[in-house]
Amino acid sequence: MPNWCVNTVIVRHSDPAKIEELKSVITNDVFFEHVLPIGDWEYNKAIDTWGTKWEASDLSWMKFPDGRTGNDYLELSFETAWCPPENVYAKMVEDGWKVEAYFYEPGEGFVGKYGTDLDGLYEESYQITEEPIPAELVEMFNIHDMFDDSEYELVDNGDGFYEVKEIENAD
Repeated sequence: MPNWCVNTVIVRHSDPAKIEELKSVITNDVFFEHVLPIGDWEYNKAIDTWGTKWEASDLSWMKFPDGRTGNDYLELSFETAWCPPENVYAKMVEDGWKVEAYFYEPGEGFVGKYGTDLDGLYEESYQITEEPIPAELVEMFNIHDMFDDSEYELVDNGDGFYEVKEIENAD
């Protein structure tokens, strides 16, 4: 049984037909296979191709209008085994998609995001207990809940980041 990684991704494309095509396949719970087909599922092939062992799980989506471009965009939420599907995002960028993706894996304690810039796909990843975490990610995934019954707390350090601190005993 894997640790589940929670993913939210916003995808845009200049071709409205690409948005409609993706919308059509995700309504049938297919995402990765559409972007990077592997045919019959095979464990190693899935990991090598998608970067995770299974197709997106618990896939949900919403379509939004983009007032700047006039094109719609999709926001997808899903779970993956262990980690985000980085290879899927890279292929989408290669195919002309703009990708903004966020992930949180509470079992291993990491959180981060992918985005598209002039050089292609970039990643920012943070170990929750070892480095400051952007407020945007803390709030998106409600990471405060991870420390509800803990001897540690998540503290806003005043510059847009949170850090894990040990709670001092009031003895």
